[in-house]
Amino acid sequence: MFAKVFGDINAADDRVDVTRHPGMHKTKTLDYIILLKVTAKLILDNDETDLKPFDVVVQRSTKHAWVCTSQDPALFIAVLIATEVDI
Repeated sequence: MFAKVFGDINAADDRVDVTRHPGMHKTKTLDYIILLKVTAKLILDNDETDLKPFDVVVQRSTKHAWVCTSQDPALFIAVLIATEVDI
């Protein structure tokens, strides 16, 4: 499923080592993410962080995956800023 989703948005090359989670990917952007509803988990290379509503994550070209930890869908707001160099 993740391979198809990333392929459909022309981001198949952003998928990285998926042994930790099939949704692991690395963007070439500076990202500001705010969780608005329910709970979620941010999976990183060697760590996991549980998020609650209004937690903010700032990422700079970080390998990561998102997991909703609630029965209801998670709602995020995301601002992704393109960078001039590959970070």
